[in-house]
Amino acid sequence: MKPYNSSSTLRKSDGFRMQKLIVLPDPLLEEAAAYPVTSGLYVTDIGYFHEAENHYRDRPEGCPSHILMYCAEGTGWYATDGGKRQDVKAGSLVVLPAHVAHIYGAYSADPWSIYWIHLRGEHAAAYMEPLLAGGVLTMAPAKAQKWLELYHECYGALETGYSLQTMTYASQIVGYMLGMLAYGHGTEGNMISSKRAAEQSVQYMLEHLESGVTLKELAAQASLSAPHYSQLFKQATGHSPIDYFLRLKIQHSCRYLDFTDWTVKQISSKLGFKDPYYFSRLFRKMIGQSPTDYRNKSKG
Repeated sequence: MKPYNSSSTLRKSDGFRMQKLIVLPDPLLEEAAAYPVTSGLYVTDIGYFHEAENHYRDRPEGCPSHILMYCAEGTGWYATDGGKRQDVKAGSLVVLPAHVAHIYGAYSADPWSIYWIHLRGEHAAAYMEPLLAGGVLTMAPAKAQKWLELYHECYGALETGYSLQTMTYASQIVGYMLGMLAYGHGTEGNMISSKRAAEQSVQYMLEHLESGVTLKELAAQASLSAPHYSQLFKQATGHSPIDYFLRLKIQHSCRYLDFTDWTVKQISSKLGFKDPYYFSRLFRKMIGQSPTDYRNKSKG
């Protein structure tokens, strides 16, 4: 297959005016990479190809930027590092890490229309990491609409001129877009399934803060085996289920310390701790100070 020829596609497409493409110049990228606010994450390229019949890329060495591609309509495919070809359909999001060999293209029978962003920065890999476990992700319609609104705002900012100011604004928007994908609601996929299971468990935990829960009970609520549930929960939150539950209890105890005159013993009992000394030790470990010192600290 031949490489994508934008001019050929534009002539064939009735959506000429819908095409979008901005490639930021190297001097501006160097400036963004050196500026503290943008050095962690910034856009290098951004665009939209409408019904891109001949869209095809083969990068044996990968791309120096991380790539996000959202398929709004039509179909396409991609493969990474010589792996199996993955089909992409409307509503799908493809995440391609930097410096990893990849190949992708549109199916000619129903060519995709895609929104895409290339990203770099010192923290770009960390932003992308939560998304890479899911393969092809599918955004729910409501979430996709919000994500595209942010995309258009990002593109609109960069369209106003090559400046560090617009790069800074675009950087903040893109960080929000990635946060929505990694930690928000409404995306299907293996990675997001673990987050959904964790979200349901956290809600259950919040409803039982004044009592206790067991790992077996939490796993049953998620309809999973205890080992599988624990793995998914830690993948989504960074903590084991019981450790997270204890953190919620301690977080809630801060509210009692802030807004009531209850004693530490009363608060620990209210939250299901039989031993107030254990509660105080756990509080100090998580908050960095004793319950009494926390209560006496000026806030707001």
